[in-house]
Amino acid sequence: MARTIAEKREAFRALHEGCFIPPNPWDVGSARMMKHMGFSALASTSSGYSW
Repeated sequence: MARTIAEKREAFRALHEGCFIPPNPWDVGSARMMKHMGFSALASTSSGYSW
């Protein structure tokens, strides 16, 4: 099901209600693992991008 940008934005804002601590993957493999674990959002790491 395709969602509009407005719907995606609203879903992301809803994550910030209450406690919101996103996991911070260190590489592509850990990001994929965390996605499959069911996390709705992931943080980005500048050192991960540089490696």
